[in-house]
Amino acid sequence: MKSLQLHHYNKALQAATEFFEGDQETAELWLKEPAKSLGGKCPAELLSTDEGLHTVLDVISRLEDSAFQ
Repeated sequence: MKSLQLHHYNKALQAATEFFEGDQETAELWLKEPAKSLGGKCPAELLSTDEGLHTVLDVISRLEDSAFQ
């Protein structure tokens, strides 16, 4: 994994872990599973670019918003 992609993965993992209330194992699984909100792509697949990271973080943010409604 390239340095930038690893940095992005760690940021996404941190955000996902917070969403899953500290459950890093579930967060890691979520990053590796296809997501409808990402057109069937796995979040981890998008982490090679800044744009991809922002997209994944946006999905996590939307999940957090819907979890509290």
